[in-house]
Amino acid sequence: MGSHLFFYGVLLGEVASARIGALLAGLGPGRPAVARGTLYAVQIPRGWYPVLLACDGASTGEAGQPVRGMVHEAGSVDIAALDRFEGFDPADARAGEYRRAPISVTPDGDPPLMAQAYLYNHAPAPAFERIPHGDFARWLRETGRQPFAG
Repeated sequence: MGSHLFFYGVLLGEVASARIGALLAGLGPGRPAVARGTLYAVQIPRGWYPVLLACDGASTGEAGQPVRGMVHEAGSVDIAALDRFEGFDPADARAGEYRRAPISVTPDGDPPLMAQAYLYNHAPAPAFERIPHGDFARWLRETGRQPFAG
């Protein structure tokens, strides 16, 4: 696994519940960063969570929209626990709702770097709500909706 992780949703410190925050023990300090893609909000009975469809500009010619999040040093975080939380199976990356893959992220004021991110494995469903400004935490504040808390 790479040495950086990019979070854009319920794993963000400002959004994470105490239960989800416990998964982040051992994570290195984070800093604001931007990735490129399309961000959607998904509603389930226990709250909202985002899905990121990363843009593969090399094959599609699309740059995507800015998606705000945090990039962290992986530190000693339990990546297997994060994978289980996200429903990612390292033995079959396309089997779950998400896959963990390297993407380019740009930390504020620094050059781009590669970070692992949990990317949505499917096409967005019609019920998904697109977040045009690409910032899940801001979207929660603006809409008053509650994030999935685990």
